[in-house]
Amino acid sequence: MEIVLDCGHASELARFWAAALGWQIRPYDEAEVARLAALGLTPQSDPTVAIDSPDGSLVFFLQQVPETKRVKNRMHVDIRLRDQDHLDELMRLGATVVSEHDGWRVLADPEGNEFCAKQPE
Repeated sequence: MEIVLDCGHASELARFWAAALGWQIRPYDEAEVARLAALGLTPQSDPTVAIDSPDGSLVFFLQQVPETKRVKNRMHVDIRLRDQDHLDELMRLGATVVSEHDGWRVLADPEGNEFCAKQPE
């Protein structure tokens, strides 16, 4: 299964979402670097970046699009914060608090995409 998030800068936002999810950005092998180079791109300018779940069953893709986010998301991601340090890291990486509700925080990533973060129990 794959989840795709449209964004303005895929490679930059991938670092944020890898930290939020606790997953890894898919490494670039030689074949992928060559494919990108043929398109005049590098891993830093790749318009589609994959972040793989630890067991490989899910991929979170960041897909660069020309338009900016204009309205509230129709779908969003919920994450469970590991601890206060996890939240602090997300804030350092550019998250902002939108609102708080019964143990959940609605946050926005650096491009304004909303997601919910559950406080650790």
